[in-house]
Amino acid sequence: MKSQLTIIITLLISSLGFSCRKEAVQKPVVKEQIFLIESFRKPGFSDQETIQAACDSVPGNSTLQFENKTYNIEHTVFVYKSIKFKGPAIIKRANQVDYKLTAAATPGSYQLVLNTTAGLKVRDYFLLTNGEKGYQSTTGMNLITAINGNTITTFYPVGNFINGSSDLKEGTVFLKDVKFFWIMDKDPGIFSTQSCSFINLSFDGNRYFNQGTYSWLLHNGILAMTKGKTIIDSCTFINNPAENIIGHNLYISNCTFRNLNGSAIHTSIDKMYVAESEIHSEFTNNHFENTNQIPTEIGGHSEGCITHSNSGGYYTAENNTFINVGEAVLGLLYPSVSQNDWGTSNIIFTNNVIRTDGRLIFSFGLLPGKLENVQIINNQIFELKPWDWTKALKYYPGVELENKINE
Repeated sequence: MKSQLTIIITLLISSLGFSCRKEAVQKPVVKEQIFLIESFRKPGFSDQETIQAACDSVPGNSTLQFENKTYNIEHTVFVYKSIKFKGPAIIKRANQVDYKLTAAATPGSYQLVLNTTAGLKVRDYFLLTNGEKGYQSTTGMNLITAINGNTITTFYPVGNFINGSSDLKEGTVFLKDVKFFWIMDKDPGIFSTQSCSFINLSFDGNRYFNQGTYSWLLHNGILAMTKGKTIIDSCTFINNPAENIIGHNLYISNCTFRNLNGSAIHTSIDKMYVAESEIHSEFTNNHFENTNQIPTEIGGHSEGCITHSNSGGYYTAENNTFINVGEAVLGLLYPSVSQNDWGTSNIIFTNNVIRTDGRLIFSFGLLPGKLENVQIINNQIFELKPWDWTKALKYYPGVELENKINE
């Protein structure tokens, strides 16, 4: 039996409105900060300069609201913090300018003399091409670190063309790279961790005026190599001249991809910077049509609507539609080929609808190593080039291929 003193104390506490129970502490609700992009426009600013100023000015985790109009992008927009971008708006790549060398260079050159530097900025990326169509005729991507008159200074030496040629003669074509958004850390030595969202936006790659050399390296759409989630919802991507969205931790839903030279989505991340548990992606309820239309021997990485490189698996793709998607629906599948790569494992590709005269998979790289937990199952296939995968399935028992063929 409780003592009389205990009862009195309990009644006193109750009368004063106190409780002996530990109440849960509620976290304060953080109000979403919404900023209008147009409020950052200054006299003479281009659309890209306005968007970049907005990205640089707002605090992290803000929402940037576009005006319902077309924004022309002539330089890459760099995103150094977590931001939500909301439409409706059309974001269109400007027409490409072909610059030319007015003095020969060597693979070891850090300076290039151009016919003009109008339209170039420090931090623009670029590559050189001998003018032939195809990625083999290009150098690797490089970065402008200084501009003095018509002379630019580069971050890396120019290097050879991919085909091994070192003939960087006068007249060699210089192409500026323009991505819509590149999510990265301001310090190039730090791997980015931010999370960005793109909601209800239309991206027009303007491919007929940005053909370049058809290289998969030039004019990507969104580059999101980050530990944070990148959410892309209810967006449209059309007419992109190269690979479209690149990265991992991609959550892409309710989007339309149409008339792309390269892949719609390229999964890639370097395992030196992340853990396997940090790189899963999801692609759901999307429509892919007329993607990866340039043959891979020209584009270099356009063999599938979804392609892979370092650690290029680790995604679930479900309830999507693939129509006329070039050489294949999925690109090359292969095990780890370097210390930076976990291989193309952990793919769940299911309940998708496929109508294309290409292959389901471009090919398997029959290399030592494992492909684990690759389930390409329960998809409805109405048109597809027949292919015998018996050899590959024996080589990689971790791959499951069981789909519904509807003639």
